[in-house]
Amino acid sequence: MPDPTYPCNRHFVSAFDGTTRLIPAGPEQRFQLDGDDVRAHWGPRTRGVMLASPSNPTGTTIAPAALQRVLDAVRERRGFLVFDEIYNQLTYGGPTPRSALALGDDVIVINSFSKYFCMTGWRLGWLVLPEALVPLAEKLAMNLFICPPATAQYAALGCFEPESLAIYEQRRQEFARRRDYVVPALRAMGFEIPTEPDGAFYVYADVSRWGLPGEQFANRLLDEAGVCVVPGMDFGVHERDRWVRFTYATGMERLQEAMQRVSGFVRRL
Repeated sequence: MPDPTYPCNRHFVSAFDGTTRLIPAGPEQRFQLDGDDVRAHWGPRTRGVMLASPSNPTGTTIAPAALQRVLDAVRERRGFLVFDEIYNQLTYGGPTPRSALALGDDVIVINSFSKYFCMTGWRLGWLVLPEALVPLAEKLAMNLFICPPATAQYAALGCFEPESLAIYEQRRQEFARRRDYVVPALRAMGFEIPTEPDGAFYVYADVSRWGLPGEQFANRLLDEAGVCVVPGMDFGVHERDRWVRFTYATGMERLQEAMQRVSGFVRRL
């Protein structure tokens, strides 16, 4: 997995007695892996690669050509690629999002109703697998959760009504508006954001200019200004003290107030 990455993915692997190898992925490659990373770090015990696009915590997508290179490197080693598309439809400013399923039927794709369809509390998602893996996934489902509640499944059907899809598109555009407000506001305060997010609802910001590690910066920002951000240490180990993650998954008025509070905090620093 790239470093930084969504922390729960590491724990999922650990739950099945596997280990995760985090590969440093900086802003120069949009915090994503490339085929050369896979080839350089694949060892005799490596079995697969997991990516997310757009990514949590960075909000960055992986370019189609880079994804193809990763998949080529994985195929050369007879491994598997797990691709997390949970934010796939929450992109803006770039090409129309494309599912990794278009690359072949050997990719494992994860998705959910939680983000684009705003059903976070319903815990409903889906998994698209190579046919040979379906019986194994069915055994896991049978023993872990059997199936999602019928109520959630019926509710999800409403997501595909034309009226619902129109609302989701409006919300996607609203996320773009918030991104276009928050990123310039943070940059004006002195935060370095070398890679602008083009999806999800996160900004990965460099706080090193203030001489505080990300955890200390986040704790003081919460205590002194009442604004909650997540330090980079939650998402990996590479340059973890350099970063904090902002999210703009709230209304514009609250974001404006938050930016005012952050501005006052960094001025005092």
